[in-house]
Amino acid sequence: MPLINKRLLTAAEMLRQSESVADIGTDHALLPIHIVKKGIAKRVIACDIATGPLEVAKKNIEKYNLSENIELRLADGLKGLREKECDQITILGMGGETIAGIIEDTPWVKKPDVSLILQPMSCDDRLRSYLCEKGFNIVTEKAVFSQGRIYTVIKAVYTGQIHSFSPHFIYVGRLLEADGEQLVTNLSYAEKHLKSMKKCFIDIQGVDRRKDLYEKLSKAIPALEKDIERAKRRI
Repeated sequence: MPLINKRLLTAAEMLRQSESVADIGTDHALLPIHIVKKGIAKRVIACDIATGPLEVAKKNIEKYNLSENIELRLADGLKGLREKECDQITILGMGGETIAGIIEDTPWVKKPDVSLILQPMSCDDRLRSYLCEKGFNIVTEKAVFSQGRIYTVIKAVYTGQIHSFSPHFIYVGRLLEADGEQLVTNLSYAEKHLKSMKKCFIDIQGVDRRKDLYEKLSKAIPALEKDIERAKRRI
């Protein structure tokens, strides 16, 4: 088994057992190899926009004798997939806006039997906002420390219902609903976000073109502070 980092491992743990999974932006195919080796899925379609990573991925797949289980495709986002080829999709290691764009360009993922496992490297607030406004339910979310950074991994499913959310939901999602050790990690992520929000709030004060954001943060910051304190009392 190849060693995968905690970021990839957390994403794999959110998958249910199924026939086929698609991994978008597969890079070196370490996640697809793990998925097949662990029996999570019999088949993985591993897509990447660049030939270089796919060449490395091919060597890794051959090393573990999984050429019959993992199919490599050169493709931009989900454009290399056909509807019903898979019912679970992982999109990891991209900006939140890029992930939202990939989803928006693929109408067939808007079905309740398709699960999305998403890991934004940035702009996670914009990704959550997009999901809520477009009828996706954020089922669960976990923060994870990996390679010196803290990330969040989101599982979302389309319901068609436009979800209303609290002022700070787009910044921390369901992270503060966790318990135990996971809540401790999630709190680290939430507190990091709160610090960034406070800095942004100060920086944009008095800037006319950022009035909308200023007003949003004026509500989100105190609400998040209260939720963080409540979550700490549960530890």
